[in-house]
Amino acid sequence: MTSPPAIAAQRPLAVLNAFVMAYVILLPYQFVVGREMNFALADGLMMFALLTAMGRLKYRSLVWSGWHYGIIATFALGSLVAVLRFGRLDRYELVNKDAGLMLPFLVYAAITTAVTRWSDVRRILRAFVLTVAAQNIICVGGFLLAYFAGVEDPFARYGGLRLSGMLLDPNAYGGLLVAAFMVCEGASMGVDPLFGKGQLWLFRLSLAMGILFTFSRSAWIALALSLLLLFVLHTGSALRLMLIVVAAVPCVVVLLGSRFLPIFEEMASRPKQVQGRFDLIHAALEQFARHPLLGGGIGNFRLSEGEVAHNTAMWFLADFGIVGLVVLAGFLGWFFVRAWIAYRSAQPRQQPLLLALLLAHTAMFGLSMGIEAFSQRHWWVILALIASSYRLTVLGRKAGPAIVPLPAAAA
Repeated sequence: MTSPPAIAAQRPLAVLNAFVMAYVILLPYQFVVGREMNFALADGLMMFALLTAMGRLKYRSLVWSGWHYGIIATFALGSLVAVLRFGRLDRYELVNKDAGLMLPFLVYAAITTAVTRWSDVRRILRAFVLTVAAQNIICVGGFLLAYFAGVEDPFARYGGLRLSGMLLDPNAYGGLLVAAFMVCEGASMGVDPLFGKGQLWLFRLSLAMGILFTFSRSAWIALALSLLLLFVLHTGSALRLMLIVVAAVPCVVVLLGSRFLPIFEEMASRPKQVQGRFDLIHAALEQFARHPLLGGGIGNFRLSEGEVAHNTAMWFLADFGIVGLVVLAGFLGWFFVRAWIAYRSAQPRQQPLLLALLLAHTAMFGLSMGIEAFSQRHWWVILALIASSYRLTVLGRKAGPAIVPLPAAAA
């Protein structure tokens, strides 16, 4: 029987875990509240949670690195450079970049505090896939209803031709779907799959159709990159999945009819937008050439070009210089290394969870080539789960198979 002190020690984590689960469930929902400003239900919940549970956060040394502090320092230095150059910090950067960075770090701290067992990792991943797939079924249904019956679709943008779900942006929504798709695939392997065959096939169909209907090339790149990694690690599983996709494409074309092909060709190509993205990359390199070391300051590229860079690396290069790009690479690379170490060292029962996280992280890295994905909420959930899984793997190795696992509040 658990002693009263042990129960009391577990209660704060139970409350925080409940907030984390609610945050994950609300991830796909976002609303426009003003010019250049959206409100995410997950953010509102987490801000309330952190106000009431800030004292329950714990510093887990294994989930933090110098790269984390390097990211914070990069944004602080970039803000200082911007103030010195422009005399002020624009509200967009202050709210969306500087203040916007605080919440992902607090969410990261909350998740790495709440996750003390492998069952926590499993539960969060399951909730993530379920909530994304469930709302996407509704969104895809609305898209098809609009396509066949001409009913107005609240879940699409660009004249109703690109699925955007409740995230408002087709590219961001496509990245969310790809991350959920790869988590679903990776974690459904092994002796203890995250989902049974019936659920797996339903989620595959729903998420794959959603990814297609976003017409997001960035999401397609993310999917291709993560499938390439899956091919390297699990060739047979990747080949089966690719064959399923190849077989499903003609079925989708037949279902949607002949008028879908011209729409697909137009939305997939968009040559003017492709040229525009290359122009933005060229502009970012020009900005970097002017300020190579520390960049032009946060907001420099947006204010100079009138729009964001649509490429995370180019944004860092233009605004934070080579120093910022090195810090970004080190930060993301740290999670790749930790995910790989944990994947290779974990018990066979836990390896599919690590594979799912590694695939999702790779997908988000691919997405970042087409949009500024650094602040995407679900990416930070994946990062926190990678770090937590690495910590659990290290603690498991230290404990050894014959030792009772550490209590939930330990370490």
